[in-house]
Amino acid sequence: MKRLFAAAAFVALLFGCAETPEPSVRYVDPGASGEVAGTGLESQDIASAAQKAAQSIVNLPAIANAAKPPMILIAPVTNRSASPIDTDLYTTKLRGTLMQYAPGKVRFLARDAAAKANEREQELRESGAVQPGGTAATGRVGATYDYVLTAEVRGISTSSKRGQSDWFLVAFKLVDFQDVLLWENQYEVKKEGRENAIYR
Repeated sequence: MKRLFAAAAFVALLFGCAETPEPSVRYVDPGASGEVAGTGLESQDIASAAQKAAQSIVNLPAIANAAKPPMILIAPVTNRSASPIDTDLYTTKLRGTLMQYAPGKVRFLARDAAAKANEREQELRESGAVQPGGTAATGRVGATYDYVLTAEVRGISTSSKRGQSDWFLVAFKLVDFQDVLLWENQYEVKKEGRENAIYR
């Protein structure tokens, strides 16, 4: 009888394992290194760079002690590295992280920083038609910025029979209304691997 029960339990265990196959897709922490990785910039690098910049910016006296929340224009991230990078993702992540760390301390202009828009705004600033964080006296021009936040990605890649090595530098700059550099910070990451990954 005991052998019969043991055999039945063994068969049930086999069928139970067969009915619960390993899932082909699983959720992972976006802020942690995954099993599928390469030497390029990845989600955890983007999150770390944005968090580091946000924490530093909100602690600046000009931001923390401002009488009213300064207006910040986040310019599109510039990629000067050889690695394909979704620069819009960097911009979006940086803005979201800043809003998370500085609720009520900073405001953002909800428009891009295209070349033509910058040229037009430069003309308005020089003529006095707009003022930092305010609106034009005529009411025809919207609010302008107090600061512009820029980010630039640079990198060096090395490849040999032993594998691939990539070094990245993400440089952040905060410039005021008079084009004076108020703050600069950098985030570095270096990765080495035996296999290349394809980034899309």
